Amino acid sequence: MTEHNLFIDESGTHDMNYVDPEFPVFTLVGMLAGEKYYARSLVPRVKALKRRHGVDAGTVLHSYDIRRWGGEFAFLKNPERRQAFYKDLNQLFIGLRVRLYAVTIDKRRLGLRYLLPPNPYDVSLSQLLSIICGSPGMLGAYRPNVKRIIAERRGKMQDKSLQHQYQVFRRVGLSDYGAADVQSRRSTTVRTVFPRRVEFAGKSKVLAGLELADLAAYPVARAYINQQWDNPAYLAVARRLHTSVVFP
Repeated sequence: MTEHNLFIDESGTHDMNYVDPEFPVFTLVGMLAGEKYYARSLVPRVKALKRRHGVDAGTVLHSYDIRRWGGEFAFLKNPERRQAFYKDLNQLFIGLRVRLYAVTIDKRRLGLRYLLPPNPYDVSLSQLLSIICGSPGMLGAYRPNVKRIIAERRGKMQDKSLQHQYQVFRRVGLSDYGAADVQSRRSTTVRTVFPRRVEFAGKSKVLAGLELADLAAYPVARAYINQQWDNPAYLAVARRLHTSVVFP
């Protein structure tokens, strides 16, 4: 059975105390990649893309910097180089043998649904892990075998909170939170499919899986906010998007 790595990153903030009217969502994306394919093919392809466009190998492909043409990505101010880079990046996504999963939390609707809204990160993580498990009737042998879950480090307290919530999932299972297209899962399923702990990587650490999860999250979030699904970046990500959930 193929062993997989799951890379998790997000777009937006899970803070419910303030809902930005310009970006009122929190999107969590998981990229599932076979371990051997990841090491032998995906990582070299990301490195090759950087070389082609003069980006240092130690530079993280971070969505925020790319969109603002900052730092190492100042070359994107040149329209021709920007078009070539974006096209190359989209083709990279289209050609990958990975599965993307996304959960978008509409914080406006979440606030209206609950008197005391749950943490959008906890909700989205539970739902994300559930859809990765596959359909309810799927035999265990056909479910992914996730050996590592890797998330970007967000801060000591936030990382501790995420790890705690993940251990709760392992003890009591996953909740669907009432979503029609998500299934609740038993704790035995969580422990069978997923590893014991979540691993964290620093923001400056170059991990191709986290880079691609980060790059995928923003187009998914922006497409939902704008209700426009024809943006080239979203269309490229959508080619690898196995399941996408909006809640509530």
